[in-house]
Amino acid sequence: MSVTSQPRAHQHDTRPQRRSLIAMTLAACFLFWVFVFADSGWGPILTPLSARLHISLSTTGLLYVIWSLGYLPGALFGGAMLDRYGPRIVLFAATLIVIVGIACLYLGLLLSALTPFLLLLLIVGLAGIGGGTIDATTNGLISGLYSKHRGTALNLFNLLYPLGGVVLALVDAGLFTLFHNDPLPPLLFTIGFSLLALCSLLTVPRSYRLEDEHSEHSQPPQQASNEIRNTITQSGKQPNLFMALLPVIVAMMFTSGVSSSIRAWTPAYLHVVYGQTPALAAALSGLTWAIAALSRLGAAALIIRLGSWRMIMLGTIITLIGFIAVLLSPNAPLATAAIALTSIGISPIFATFLAIGSERAGRALGAVAGILLFTSGISTVFCGWFFGFLLNSVGPHWSILFCISFVFCGGLLALRLRPN
Repeated sequence: MSVTSQPRAHQHDTRPQRRSLIAMTLAACFLFWVFVFADSGWGPILTPLSARLHISLSTTGLLYVIWSLGYLPGALFGGAMLDRYGPRIVLFAATLIVIVGIACLYLGLLLSALTPFLLLLLIVGLAGIGGGTIDATTNGLISGLYSKHRGTALNLFNLLYPLGGVVLALVDAGLFTLFHNDPLPPLLFTIGFSLLALCSLLTVPRSYRLEDEHSEHSQPPQQASNEIRNTITQSGKQPNLFMALLPVIVAMMFTSGVSSSIRAWTPAYLHVVYGQTPALAAALSGLTWAIAALSRLGAAALIIRLGSWRMIMLGTIITLIGFIAVLLSPNAPLATAAIALTSIGISPIFATFLAIGSERAGRALGAVAGILLFTSGISTVFCGWFFGFLLNSVGPHWSILFCISFVFCGGLLALRLRPN
């Protein structure tokens, strides 16, 4: 009797844990899409925004740059807040900030004649804080929930980014066709989805705290929340979290920003170089998102056989080949195919870097995600601004050459991450 009752008791105990795991995973997925729709949504609407505000495309691109600047503190401190307060309260506050920010942007555009452009930039920057917090919190949560298979889990989770890009690009293409390139309906769509995604937080336990149970370096929540402060206030002591992540940080600086820039500027690039309409450019960029999503799914399976480091090197090579093909493309369809190839290569790189960083640190997974996403955000700000500057002021080919040089340097720096 006692022998047979133990498995039943064990089964009874694990069922609530499985339900909680599924609930937190689904909530992380829904809320991550709030960030995805807000972040990737800039690409399709930049050209219509430029027409509505009667300003140049390069000036309109400042909205994306300022969003990325707001992303930085949100990502840095959002990960630490995850370690301290748990996912429920942090994700609720961050999503609310994004909703309020996009709603204020909508009202500002509705009254564009009375709204200074500087005020729009401020609104977008504040919304970016919420977006960065969502990104860091959801990635840190997935990293902790699936620590045994972190590389695969993070690649599968970040598969949601290109999938969300596909959905948003197709929705925006349809809305532009129905409403004559008006940028306001896509903003309403993002607001509505964000409100629905908030409901998923009701299934997340209030008292849940993130711990890496499979790491011998796991820390209490209070100590984990101080990791970011240590990286800022301690600079000459024994190796801390920042020093453990430094090689990953440097390599990410040259790759993650390029990835975000390509996603944001693909519709504008197709419009400037090949004269595509905003609706068609959005639809073509949606095709690249779909291919990137499939590549991320393949990478999640391939990383089990190759390992994280080889996955990064393979992605770097494919990305460089894709950018060279973009330079040589004579028309929009071939350019779209070449951009899709770059998406295939570069899509799994960020999630794989995040997995390597989590494994090297072995503790404070929320803070690790925050630091690496902060690094990614800095790279995104610079690359997004410089790509737009080259595209609109110097020439589109120079913007692609810039991407080639940065990805090549990132690949060289990633050689230091080769496992012994």
